[in-house]
Amino acid sequence: MADDMHTPSVEGIGVRRPAVVSCWMCGIHAHKYEMVPDGYGACLDIRWYCKDARACTERWISSPRQMPAAGAA
Repeated sequence: MADDMHTPSVEGIGVRRPAVVSCWMCGIHAHKYEMVPDGYGACLDIRWYCKDARACTERWISSPRQMPAAGAA
């Protein structure tokens, strides 16, 4: 009976689920259809950016940054 059961392959599961990528500017993780690629399929290094540029910019501006202490050098 185990032979009668169909187990989906890893490739089949990956095809049905959209890939999650990270925005290069704000760092949020979202599906590819919510992002815009910078580059083409032939590029080895494609950077992804949020389609919602305003929200992305707000996240980028308001993200906590590690600022060096004044006078430390």
